[in-house]
Amino acid sequence: MNNIWKKVLACISVALLGATAFFSACYFDEGEFVWDNLGGGGIGTESEKIDTTGLDASTKEAAERDSETLSDLSGDTDSSGSTQAPADLVISADGDYTLSGNYPNGVQVSAKKGSEVHLFLNNANINCESGKALYSDNNITTIITVVAGTTNTIRNAGDDVNAVHFKGNLSINGTGKLSITSDSKSAIKASGTLQIVDSDITVKSASHGLTAQSVSAKNCKITVTSSGKDGIQAESSDYKTKDESGNTVYAFTMSDGYVFLENVVYNAVTKGDGIQADTYVFIDRGTYNITTEGEWVSYSTANKNEYGLTDDDYRWTLSGTTYSKVASDEINRYGISRLYSFKQGCKGIKVGELEYEVTENNVTRIVAITNGDYNIKIQNGSFKINSSDDAIHANSGDIAINGGTFVINTIDDAITADNLTKINGGTVEIQSSYEGIEGTYVEINGGTITVNASDDGINAANDDPAITEHIIITGGDIYVSSTGDGIDSNGSMQITGGNIVVQGPTSGMDAALDADKGILLDGGSIFACGSAGMVETPSSNSKQYVLVVRASSSVSARTKITLTDKSGKEIMSETTEKACQSIIMSSPDIKKGETYTVKAGNTTLGSVTVSSILSSIGQSSGGGGWGRR
Repeated sequence: MNNIWKKVLACISVALLGATAFFSACYFDEGEFVWDNLGGGGIGTESEKIDTTGLDASTKEAAERDSETLSDLSGDTDSSGSTQAPADLVISADGDYTLSGNYPNGVQVSAKKGSEVHLFLNNANINCESGKALYSDNNITTIITVVAGTTNTIRNAGDDVNAVHFKGNLSINGTGKLSITSDSKSAIKASGTLQIVDSDITVKSASHGLTAQSVSAKNCKITVTSSGKDGIQAESSDYKTKDESGNTVYAFTMSDGYVFLENVVYNAVTKGDGIQADTYVFIDRGTYNITTEGEWVSYSTANKNEYGLTDDDYRWTLSGTTYSKVASDEINRYGISRLYSFKQGCKGIKVGELEYEVTENNVTRIVAITNGDYNIKIQNGSFKINSSDDAIHANSGDIAINGGTFVINTIDDAITADNLTKINGGTVEIQSSYEGIEGTYVEINGGTITVNASDDGINAANDDPAITEHIIITGGDIYVSSTGDGIDSNGSMQITGGNIVVQGPTSGMDAALDADKGILLDGGSIFACGSAGMVETPSSNSKQYVLVVRASSSVSARTKITLTDKSGKEIMSETTEKACQSIIMSSPDIKKGETYTVKAGNTTLGSVTVSSILSSIGQSSGGGGWGRR
């Protein structure tokens, strides 16, 4: 590049760098997401640590080996060790450079460690059939500006190498178009942070679409047309240190391993996860259309070894061309040898890989990082997720949905957290799922929520017997249609507000409402219908009056159920979606001492004068699964 062009582009870059200045390490502060300047070490709360003190040699070696292979982003060479063919252009000093025209053998940046290089793509076509197409040798800061009004392509092939591979931090800006294809590995890989603003980027890859220690993007469009693994992947560094006794300690912080998206248009079709982060995902505004296409494998030792699977991964049956999930307590009935598993995780939005299982004196312990806040936090945006695996999943963490619109179809769980799932607002439409909303704790404070589930609709569960799960509903318009339990807590359930309709199971082994430690109904409006085999009613300690109806025969689907007072005024009404025989109704408008009548269509199911918190119409008893807690 001649000196005149360098001076001109240097002036342009000053203005463009202002557009990228918003990029930074990011973290949660008092419930809000804030930016902070990029700097050494980043920031975040102190993480849990994996301490190998006292472990036997073989166990310690296994823990160290697992941690060392957690991330491939810190290495200086590709895993194949292949030799890169000589590039058409080698950039050996920092500064600003324009790339135009064709580069059939790629572009190499060999500026010294710590340099800053600014590349302007101006109708550039960069290719390499036997290695990386655009890459750096040393750990540098790289800025790529996609010049407005231009169309640029990058493509590579070869032996297990990425198309764009930069060591250090990589920022991409500019409003031009950039298309990247890797027939070999990932489309874009940065060993540090990857930051994108304003750009229109389309990628296709044999492995990940975009991968870095952290990924942040704002006001841009990212399209992953096909990815062999994750669409966007943020993989945390492996921090290995020594304690005072010289023992190896693994400490992970929240300063990387995150995905932050603000006002992004993201369209992805992947074989792996649509968005995957090790520490947390934060999304505020934008449009997100994610499709994951899971690939199944049958049960065999060879497949378990090849794909790193365990027996617990095999949870799917195949009937014709349809895969269906099997409940964990039903696996023996089917026989594990007849079951299937995904080759790899293929969730829509997922957080959490930094979890270790270490056996010490035959005691298993799980150690996972946490930031004391939500591992998935969605403020707003439009989401359409079609996933084979879970649609939104926080592993060893929490989920908070504060707003946005969601249309979800999955054959696994729709929204699930290993710890807390909290919905404060938004419109959530789960059109199909195995279980709809799940967590150790589920709290719903607002929003419009529709759940269709082949098993439980809303479920609070955990395998740890020391944990008391709960479901708390304080508000929202909630509609649940389930084949299993409608709303099910392995611990307690408390409802203090909201408008809730449960079209529950027809099976006698499931219930519209189910809580092992009781149901407190202290407010809101609820209509829950289902079978008569396992009916569970709210506790008599509840503060709001409840009518419990058991019809003498099944009420047909599409029958309008009405509750009227003695003057004939309608208090509640709902149309059954499925046949049912039990109905639980509660409203603040039901008063003590008043007489109420329940009808199914034109048929009167019965009348009752309310004298206590629970009033029954029809046959009921404490046995046969029909009773109260």
